[in-house]
Amino acid sequence: MAKTKKSELSRNDIREPSIIVKPIARLGGLDNIHMALLVLVVILILLLLFVSYTARTPPPSNTTSGLNCTYGAVNGSCVNPIHNASQIRHDVEMLLANYGAINGSVSVLPYTSNVAAMSISYLPSSGSWYVSVPLSVQSSKPVYFSVLVNDRDTSQMVPFIQTVKPGSINSNYVVSDGVIRIANQTSCGTEKPLNVYWFVDPYAPGGISTLNNLTSLESHFGSNVNFSVKILFTQYYQQTAQQYGANKTQVLDAYLFCASRQGNGKFSSFVSNLDSIYTNAYVAPAVLANVSINAGLNASSMNSCLSNFALVSTAQIEQAKYYGIPSSPAVLTDCQYLSIPQTARQAICYANSTLC
Repeated sequence: MAKTKKSELSRNDIREPSIIVKPIARLGGLDNIHMALLVLVVILILLLLFVSYTARTPPPSNTTSGLNCTYGAVNGSCVNPIHNASQIRHDVEMLLANYGAINGSVSVLPYTSNVAAMSISYLPSSGSWYVSVPLSVQSSKPVYFSVLVNDRDTSQMVPFIQTVKPGSINSNYVVSDGVIRIANQTSCGTEKPLNVYWFVDPYAPGGISTLNNLTSLESHFGSNVNFSVKILFTQYYQQTAQQYGANKTQVLDAYLFCASRQGNGKFSSFVSNLDSIYTNAYVAPAVLANVSINAGLNASSMNSCLSNFALVSTAQIEQAKYYGIPSSPAVLTDCQYLSIPQTARQAICYANSTLC
């Protein structure tokens, strides 16, 4: 019995193992070592992203710091366009000159363009030139003719003042305010006086009144300049001829041409008297005869000239075609400089600066 109790006592002394469960810590159960590793991983990821971003190719920059670049710089290197500013200037001068051949309001562009103040800039991002030319027009704000020129192909020009562009570009170019240099034409001659041809259709708006510019310049320059009136036959002449017939319509042309050939200030008087009665319409021969008499023109010389005008007019038509005279009125100075009456003085001064 004693043995049995001892055995039972031994079993009562045996204890079951206990499991201790600790509460989750504020770091999610991670110790300091694991937290440090996580922070290190995050830093490495951020560093990788930073390196990847800064390694990208930077956008083009026109910064010229430390560089002496004529046309700017891109990515630290000077830009070298195919053409230079002087070539682009000449191309735009040719573009302006060719507007003079368009039958419309834009034909005055070459005569109102201040090419001396032309601004030329190269645009590296587009490979184009931006050119801006101030226009001498009456306006409360400055007016400009602007054009974008392709550097690879300068014939590709986009004007910004209007959508009309000359169909083709010849070699004429604007050399001064209101003066076009006609390509491949030379001086009428080295001898004095300077020759100025005044092409006009008297039936065109303002045709007669602009002859007052001629007589004013004739008085100013005297014997240094030889002015000659040349008759043009434009659409205004054609419209009048359709109504009154070609023979009657040409009488005004003939009187105007023949009167211009008489000196001693008589042509100035003829123009003044004619301008006072002219209404941009047909003028009867009897009225023109009275104007001629009142101006004191020599009747014998007038009659001789009037009878030969048909032959003269044919030659003048060919002359206008030869020089590419597009519309009335137009002034040709020294056989190579084209202008309008309002800029004829500039053309004379450009052709011979000693006269101004």
